[in-house]
Amino acid sequence: MVAQSLMSRLKINLRVKTCGSRGLKRCVALCLWSLGFIPPVVTAQTPQACIRAEAQLKIAVDAETRGDWPVALTNYREATKLAPACAEAFVNLGVIYNRLGQPEQAIEAFKQSVALKPQMAAAHLNLGVTYFRAARYELAAGALNQAVKLEPRNLQAHQLLALTLIARERFEEAAAELEISVALNPDDTASLAALGETYLRLKQYKKAVPHLERSIRLQPDGGAAKARLRLGEALDNAGESERAVEELRRAIAIDPKLPEAHYALGYALLKRGNLDEAALLFAEELQLNPGMQMARYQLGNVYFQRGRTDEAVALLQKVLEAEPNFRPALETLGQALLKQGAAVEAVRVLEHAVKLDATWPQAFALLGRAYMLAGRRADAQQAFATARKLSERERKNLEDKMSKPKN
Repeated sequence: MVAQSLMSRLKINLRVKTCGSRGLKRCVALCLWSLGFIPPVVTAQTPQACIRAEAQLKIAVDAETRGDWPVALTNYREATKLAPACAEAFVNLGVIYNRLGQPEQAIEAFKQSVALKPQMAAAHLNLGVTYFRAARYELAAGALNQAVKLEPRNLQAHQLLALTLIARERFEEAAAELEISVALNPDDTASLAALGETYLRLKQYKKAVPHLERSIRLQPDGGAAKARLRLGEALDNAGESERAVEELRRAIAIDPKLPEAHYALGYALLKRGNLDEAALLFAEELQLNPGMQMARYQLGNVYFQRGRTDEAVALLQKVLEAEPNFRPALETLGQALLKQGAAVEAVRVLEHAVKLDATWPQAFALLGRAYMLAGRRADAQQAFATARKLSERERKNLEDKMSKPKN
């Protein structure tokens, strides 16, 4: 999901580009850059290895210009037979295979071009794009690493490599690639926004904020709703709650149906103690996004704090139907059931909680209360003793950590 979000933000166009009405000597090189990438430096002459297939290449290029992919395919294939050392023909052949939705054939063509001319960045880049589209991210990263080594200033190669790393959850490396992208073009809003989102994912909120702010400032319309949402989230986590609320309200004003925006604003307000407005926002999020269990949990949590116990129990039970091991919901539901006097159900919920985490003192303390309510005094005493032991261990660990000298 993260990769898809950033792919949209980076606006990398995965459509095939044709060469238009350019002459063959320029178009052979230009057509190497399929899938929306910028063409490399063009040689003035048809490569020597391709001379024997010049006629077929010209027919193929003309067919591409017309959008006649079958004719282009036939002639590029013929060109590779007549000039088997023509790496450019193999790249163009791979482009057409991609255009026709035949990625495996495209991969083989690009691999052949790499074998013939390892220093051709376009071949590595097209191979990386094709692997990326097929979700073969490790292979994509290998090909794209070669592309950026050969062309260190290729902005979109760095961007796509970053997306590939994000898909593999290698966020630190992705951030490094996006930093290079921003250095190559400091005003590229796509790279700035993607870098901000990556730092947000890394929980490096203070790094995320300036990149997201700059991406918004550079946009003519003052920033799309999603950009405002991400900035608001970063600000909130960086401790700038007032500014966070302001940005999140702007996001909702721009797009009242933006998924996650009402939740993010509700959570920011909840931390500031504004429970009533937070509850309204969580409810609005659920209307727009019924599958968002965090919004359902937070609404249930607010209802519990406001004494609306029956409503809280209903919501929290629904959360746990979808996410049976969600610890915060187990704890809050256990407390709500105890308040209702539902001892047997509270025991069931809290026993599951301590099975999930045998080092959770609060869960054992609640379980002890549930056992007492159910008349199981011996079990209650054992649960309370475990809670005290775990709490003492937590206290000692904290004291040890605080007493260690800082570097």
